[in-house]
Amino acid sequence: MSTGRRKFKFIMTPHVHHWDSMMIFEETTKSLFTSDLFIQPGDNKPVSSDDLSESMVKLYQAVGIFASEQPVRQTVQRLARLKPEMVYPMHGSCFDSSMFPKYEDALMKNQFAFTNMLLGQKLEVS
Repeated sequence: MSTGRRKFKFIMTPHVHHWDSMMIFEETTKSLFTSDLFIQPGDNKPVSSDDLSESMVKLYQAVGIFASEQPVRQTVQRLARLKPEMVYPMHGSCFDSSMFPKYEDALMKNQFAFTNMLLGQKLEVS
């Protein structure tokens, strides 16, 4: 979608939190709006060059918002090909392209999906 000065690409990202998830990439500035992907807990600076990827993974493990890692990892690979200059998660700090590989690696190499924990509580499975 073009607004004249900006060109937005809507990226369907099913099961990256919800079945109907999507993200937005603004092609002119290479800005990526990632919804609940790459979120970090806590009271962080608006823009950060700190590596908060470990706290992101721990949050995902504790909260249990992802049912499976596969759709998230597929989406992360697709997003990496866009080569975003800035990433704007819905929660936490924004970060530039120098930090993207750290968040990408954290999601590609660590377990973070639902493991019988929901909002920090262990669920009994029968």
